[in-house]
Amino acid sequence: MAAARKSGRASTVLLWGGCFAVLLVVIAISGLSLVDQAHEMRGLYSTMAEVQQQQDGLLEEHSRLMLERSTLSSMQTIEAVAESELDMHFPEGVGEVLR
Repeated sequence: MAAARKSGRASTVLLWGGCFAVLLVVIAISGLSLVDQAHEMRGLYSTMAEVQQQQDGLLEEHSRLMLERSTLSSMQTIEAVAESELDMHFPEGVGEVLR
């Protein structure tokens, strides 16, 4: 009977020891996974900051181009370019346009 009790205790201790070892392995894997995810998050945050800077530059360039487009599309600018670069002049004897 005493031998059976010792055998039962030994198997219980062995069972608890195995469970403890599995628990330690799971905790270690979880910790390493957490560290990996934190590292990935820092990398993504850095990439996001770079992309935001690029977006700001592109928005600035877009605003500048829209201003330039509105400046170049004004009637005075078009007439000035037509006269100076293309040597186009408004006809002097225009009285009425027929359709």
